[in-house]
Formats: sequence, C-alpha cells, structure tokens
Amino acid sequence: MSYNVLGDQFGEKMQLRENIQTSQSEALVPYTAFLSQFKTAPPGKLFCLHGDRSVFRLSLYAASHALLAGVPIALVDGTNRFDAYYIADFARRVTSFTKQRVDPEQLLENIFISRAFTCYQMEAAITERLPAFMKKQHASVVIIFGLLDTFYDEQAPLFEVKASLQRIIAALQQLKRQHFSVLLASLDMKLESKERNSLFLNLKSAMDEVFSVTAGENGQRIVHEPFSNRRRESLLSNSQSIPPNSGRISHRTLNN
Repeated sequence: MSYNVLGDQFGEKMQLRENIQTSQSEALVPYTAFLSQFKTAPPGKLFCLHGDRSVFRLSLYAASHALLAGVPIALVDGTNRFDAYYIADFARRVTSFTKQRVDPEQLLENIFISRAFTCYQMEAAITERLPAFMKKQHASVVIIFGLLDTFYDEQAPLFEVKASLQRIIAALQQLKRQHFSVLLASLDMKLESKERNSLFLNLKSAMDEVFSVTAGENGQRIVHEPFSNRRRESLLSNSQSIPPNSGRISHRTLNN
C-alpha cells in the first residue's frame, strides 16, 4: 500500500505496511457541523482547526470524506502528523458499515504529501510548489498540518518569520480566490516568546472560520471562534511596534 509524496520529486512513492490495526480510540468523531461547513459550496475557503492532538485526526477524517468522494488532496505536513493508517482504517470501517468495499489503496493514491522541516521549506511549499501542483492535479482541497511549528524555532530570526508568515497568508488568500479550500490543523502551544505567540493570532485573524477543540465530558468538543474575537486578539498582540523587514527569506535549505 502506498501514498504519494510531493516535494522536489512529485509522485515519489512511499511504502506502507499492510498490518493496520483498528483501535476503538480512533472511532469517527461526530463533528458533522464543522465538516458540512467545510464541504458546502462554493469552494474557496480558509478554515483553521486548533487545540489538542485530536485536531490532526479530525482533519484526516475530513480528508477521508473528500477522498471517498474522489477529490484529490494535497497535504503539507510541518509536524510529521500524517497517518496513512487512519485513512486506510477509515476505508475499512466504511466498507463494514455500508457493505460496499472501499479500497484503502484508492484513497491513498489520491492524497499527495509534502513535508516541511524548516520554516523556509514551509514557505516554499505553500507559496511556490503548491499553487502549481493544485492546477496540475486538478485538486481542490489543501490540508496543512503544523504550519507554524517550525516558525517557533528561536534560531530563525523573528523579523524573517513574521515576513514569511505574511507571504504565506497572501498565498493562502490567493488559493482561496482560485477556489481552493484550505484546512489548517494546529496544535495549541504556549511559548515563552510573546512575539512568537502572536504569530498564530495573526494567522487566525486571516482565516474565514476558526474552530478550537477542547476536551469535554463526552469526548472532544468543537467551539467556533467569531471573527471579531480573533481580530481583537490579533490587534492587541500587535499593539507594540515591530521593526519592518524588507528582505526575503533565503531558500538555500530547501534542497538539503
């Protein structure tokens, strides 16, 4: 069993072992309202799901439904959270429920993965490679895991990552205008640096819809965050003046 890997080598294959185990803890999460909003026409929307580690499984659930409908998906993974076993297990559960066989291989053949290990690679994947790939493959859905995880690295200068994030946001807005739907999945983090904490607030304020995942008595609970609240948080976070940056991040590490 295999799935596609993007990057400099488009269409490269990675092997997946067949002994996939079904776990009761990986039962489908009932969040039909969120899923319905993301799927509803017209295409071209920016959604963000953040909270605990379950955001990645919830996003893979959304991806699985799109794959089941034959929709190709591009997934940019900045935190090594992609789980091919989950999608394969989803296919088997659908088969068991509907009594119509869904081939896990067919689902995985329609998902294309690009991994980013640095903030420079993340910017290049979203602003350069992704737009061209989406048009080439006639895909309509993008899922991004841990967009900002590598931006929290203190070795990357703050003025560079702030400028990089603005270019990424502009690229996401352009994808939206081209009728591509984007779902971000982010793990909540509390950083020592207030300036780097503000990165996520700025990203949230650029999204159409944001949902936070919290633990409830009956499992995970999804809470919608109104735009006015997100905008207020971003403005308060950016109330201090930040030195402007006119330079562009070097992409010298992309081919390493």
